[in-house]
Amino acid sequence: MTKRSEGLTGFINRRLFLTTLLSTLLASIISAVYTLTEFNIALKPRLLQKAEAVAEVVREDIELAVKVGVPFDRIKGMDLYLEETAAKYPELVYVLVTTQAGDILYRGGNSANAQTLTREPDQQLRSDLALQASFFNRLIEGGQDLMRLLPLGDQAGNEAENLYLPLTDGGNSYGAVQVGLDTGYIRTQLTDVFFDIAIVLVAVLLVSFEVVMVLVMFYVSGPLQRSESILQRQAGGDFSVNDNLAGKGSIGSFIGQLNKDSQQLQQRFRAALDQATNGRSDIISEPDDIPQNDKRGLGSRLRKLADQFNLLKVLRDKQGSITDARIPLFVFAFAEELQKSFMPLFVAEYYEPNPWFDKDIMVGLPISVFMFVIAAATPFAGGWVDRWGNKRLFFWGLIPALAGYLGCALAASVYEIIFWRGVTAFGYAIITISCQGYIAAIVTSENRAKGMAVFVGVLMTATMCGTALGGIIADRIGYQPVFLLSAALASFAGLLAWLMLSDDVDKKSKKAAAAEKGSALALVRNIRFVCIVLFCAIPAKIILTGFLYYLVPLYLVSLDASQSEIGRIMMVYSLIIIPLGPLASRLADRSGQMVELVILGTVLSGAILISLYGEASVMTMLLAVAMMGAAHSILKAPLIAAAMEAAEATPEVGRTAALGILRTSERIGSVLGPVMVASLLAVYDYGKAMAIIGTGIVIAGIVMGIYLKVAAKKEALAQ
Repeated sequence: MTKRSEGLTGFINRRLFLTTLLSTLLASIISAVYTLTEFNIALKPRLLQKAEAVAEVVREDIELAVKVGVPFDRIKGMDLYLEETAAKYPELVYVLVTTQAGDILYRGGNSANAQTLTREPDQQLRSDLALQASFFNRLIEGGQDLMRLLPLGDQAGNEAENLYLPLTDGGNSYGAVQVGLDTGYIRTQLTDVFFDIAIVLVAVLLVSFEVVMVLVMFYVSGPLQRSESILQRQAGGDFSVNDNLAGKGSIGSFIGQLNKDSQQLQQRFRAALDQATNGRSDIISEPDDIPQNDKRGLGSRLRKLADQFNLLKVLRDKQGSITDARIPLFVFAFAEELQKSFMPLFVAEYYEPNPWFDKDIMVGLPISVFMFVIAAATPFAGGWVDRWGNKRLFFWGLIPALAGYLGCALAASVYEIIFWRGVTAFGYAIITISCQGYIAAIVTSENRAKGMAVFVGVLMTATMCGTALGGIIADRIGYQPVFLLSAALASFAGLLAWLMLSDDVDKKSKKAAAAEKGSALALVRNIRFVCIVLFCAIPAKIILTGFLYYLVPLYLVSLDASQSEIGRIMMVYSLIIIPLGPLASRLADRSGQMVELVILGTVLSGAILISLYGEASVMTMLLAVAMMGAAHSILKAPLIAAAMEAAEATPEVGRTAALGILRTSERIGSVLGPVMVASLLAVYDYGKAMAIIGTGIVIAGIVMGIYLKVAAKKEALAQ
């Protein structure tokens, strides 16, 4: 019965997920193809119109100068004027002014090898339908000169389309303005749009997966499992009543009816019990309360019936689910991650020289302050969870988070940005520890790594979507509006938390906290826990903030990468962790080798940083980010599980306190990351700085491995 029931639920779940995701994928692909096609059709005519407008402005200026008596071949400052004009528009290769014979008189842009036209190319008119329609309209409306196009190339092989606009005086042509439109720029724009659409497609699929998973669990899988559980109980002769049962929809009504049947049966049993106990059933709540020495001997028989069929049992405990915290945490983390891809660049715009900090250090300060505040607040947040509960604490955390987003949107200096990022960090620390504590209160020792993988997976999914989409949004509407969008999303996360988080989990956490009276400082004597923190948790965060959040954007900017490209490369880190993280957590749960996996991931991540020594390119950084994602997928979820397992050796310290110490230690690494990288960049180049940090992390992982072997030998000898 159990296997068949699980098969039924799994059957429905798989098909719901598959149907929804395939529908979303198909709709996204159709939308992406349509958008790309429309952009492709509209881009070329718009660029041609822009190039034509530039050429007309230059022609009008030259003709005006000639009309007032300036000789055509002696116009001063013309080269500088054309150079500045070409520099304004990246889609233009060059802007030239030529004589009637085709000799270049004035030039601007990359015109060293430009092949110009010596006459109007009447026989070489490009067959561009959209452009022809525009030209014919212009001829009909104003009778202006027809600008003609000819695909040309320079000696270096660069493709360009030459736009020819004659210069006339009294109907006689004496020269021409020629503009080279870069066809490579068009291809680059189409490529950027394609990748942006692909990123949006992936983000939409991931968001759809998160939403569909929660909706299915709440309205389909969860109710189905509860109904199957009740049916299994009743089929086995268990007629317990769930006192807190609630459900919606047809499945919820069915569950309610099953529970109501048990209630009616128990009411009839109590009625019979009243007759047997002379109306004393009101003081009987459990089978043990039934009197056995009644005159007619019914008490013992009723006791057996109550024991056999649970006719007096009421279920009052309602367990929460990991899914409860999944969507609120995802939405809030997504709101925070929107700024990650452009934060150093945003700060750099407001930087002003000062006698205290170098620019590299100042640019990294908001990240360091953000992580420092989280590190300082996390230990207190753990205690606040025990005192006020996870759900209430989530709402308290929204207040500083929203204030920080609005403050950054209105900031006018680097110092204001640093301050408001610190305020945001305070709210972020409270909310993330409340969600992590919620999940930790639900998971068991058997599925600890899997439960923590859910927490890590949600953060990674939000990181990937937020980092990539934040870069795209900032590239198009600017930095400040992104913070306003984050504030709106954080408010929505609060609404979801109010609807989804269960108060029962908070009550359970408070009871567990009341039974734990030890000080968190007792963990200092737990050598295994300390080693995990010092040699694995802190180095992992140093890499995350120092390498991914700080160095990667700055390094890619130095390689002339666009903001969208930076966002795309940074999202690869999370995109790798999302599928590999759950696999690593399953392996950790099955093998029990959690610490060994953590050490392996630590050593690999350090080796990846060492590999960056020397010259790098955009492709090299992309590969390094992808490999770092693979390395961290091995250690992220097992790291939390290994730390919680090690903390069990100190039973006087509670679960929430241990998680708080771990998160605080991780944030110390997050604070050190940008500061260490910035300090090294003041002396070394990017490659050497990463190699130095990578070497230290590899050594930390090796030291941790040696300690484990020595400790294992001592334990074996002691036994």
